[in-house]
Amino acid sequence: MSYGESNERERSRKGFRTPLDIGMGLFYVVIGGVIMVTRSFGNVPIPALVCYVLGGMMVVGGCFRFYRGLQDILQNRKK
Repeated sequence: MSYGESNERERSRKGFRTPLDIGMGLFYVVIGGVIMVTRSFGNVPIPALVCYVLGGMMVVGGCFRFYRGLQDILQNRKK
């Protein structure tokens, strides 16, 4: 495998990862918010502390993924 092939493969992987990061980041933020608001899973009530911790972790993780996707887009515009 030559340098050109590995460079092309890396660009292809980055081109797929950026929209995935943005989409999954938004998905995690929405699902985390829903978990914090509903506080139940079907007919099974979930304790408030568990909802806030799980929902908060999902929101933070989603924000991080969204930020990483935006950072990749901004770096590609500078090139």
